[in-house]
Amino acid sequence: QFILKPSLTARGAGIYVFDTRERLQELLENEFASDDEDDDGDDDGDDDGDDDSGGLAQGQAVSQIREWVIQRYINRPLLLPAHQNRKFHIRVYVLAFGDLSIYVYRHMLALFAPRPYAEATNLDDQTAHLTNTCLQTHSSTFVESSAVSLFWSLDLPKPKLDRIFDQICQILGETFAAVSSESTSFQTWANCMEQFGFDFLVDEECNAMLLEANAYPDFKQTGEELKFVVEGFMEASVAMAAKEFLLKDCVTEDIEKSADNACRDLVEVFTHKNKRQW
Repeated sequence: QFILKPSLTARGAGIYVFDTRERLQELLENEFASDDEDDDGDDDGDDDGDDDSGGLAQGQAVSQIREWVIQRYINRPLLLPAHQNRKFHIRVYVLAFGDLSIYVYRHMLALFAPRPYAEATNLDDQTAHLTNTCLQTHSSTFVESSAVSLFWSLDLPKPKLDRIFDQICQILGETFAAVSSESTSFQTWANCMEQFGFDFLVDEECNAMLLEANAYPDFKQTGEELKFVVEGFMEASVAMAAKEFLLKDCVTEDIEKSADNACRDLVEVFTHKNKRQW
């Protein structure tokens, strides 16, 4: 089984799960056929100004994408009875700092699909296979507390949570070690920082697997109840910037202690200075 994703979209647009070459061909032919219909109707003046494609230029449909990513589908994900055996992925907020240190924010999120997962049944049922919260928020049955949870509050033994977190840190360290030497595609600046959102899936053996990296993460997906996670990440990012960029020559012991306290949940997983990884 495989999962097909357009390379430039967001919000779960244009994602499909398939298990045969014939089904893949059918999906792509349907997308391109839709593209032809869109071209025929370009002059109808129907443009409400909303960017529903999530990351595409205004007016550009998913069908106009010509670059797709195919990944092997993890069809045996970790399922938790306490969450009705629904599939979930982990959202990890990452701070890339200076030239170059990488920090993982410890307070991660678990985002759940709305329906229980059933292996190899109806691959077109996105409510069981896709965990994007943006696909759920407009449903009348959407319950925020059921869709998003804190990673560290999942119904798993602490050693398993620690193991998953350690794997995530190791993978992220290796990821940035790999891209840090590719200056043509990944450039760093000594006096800048950047925030990322990385998504991970966990299989039934508690192995963490990298799904994707988001250069413009949607911070709203925490919802109202857990927005303190994003607030904490922002506070830690600003404190790190103040500590490294603004207070180097005038920091007092009290200020340094306050900044260190704000940054306490940032875990360094890679630094370019000595190629140290988690």
